[in-house]
This record gives sequence, structure tokens and C-alpha cells, in this order.
Amino acid sequence: MTPRTLNKRVEALTDSITLEAFKYTRRGTFERHKLLVATMLCLRIQIRKKQLKEDEVEALIMNKAALEVQTQPENLKMIPESMWPSVVGL
Repeated sequence: MTPRTLNKRVEALTDSITLEAFKYTRRGTFERHKLLVATMLCLRIQIRKKQLKEDEVEALIMNKAALEVQTQPENLKMIPESMWPSVVGL
């Protein structure tokens, strides 16, 4: 088996195992939690594939708001003022 075919095989197995684990988990999850589980799984997959940075996902999940908030620029007034500290925190 060449390294290229081995790499494809490992990737196919990883995808298959991930899907089966998701199906198994989904069966035992309450309906209201299914979207949350799917989102967390998708984020974790994208982190492993280096499509997302872990600190970006953490900032999204934790919603770290800035303590010292700058004044909101005029061109960003479409963002509600209640959300502005979270945007600055990002």
C-alpha cells in the first residue's frame, strides 16, 4: 500500500467512524440538545483539519466581552449596542 492510498484509507475510516459515533450519540440525545452536539462536533472536526483556530472557536463559545468598550463607529451602528462589547472582545 502506497503512502497516498494509506492516507486516503485512514481519512475514509476517520470519516466513517466519526459519522457512526455521531449517529450513536444522536440516538441517546434529547431533541433540544441535538443541534448543540452537531455544532460542537463540526467545530471540533474543523479544528482538527486546521480550518478553524481553537482560540477563535473558544472566543465564539465563551462570548468574552470586552471590559473597556470603545465608542461604536458610525459605520457599525447596525450592530446593537448590547452586542458591541462582545464584538470588541472578539
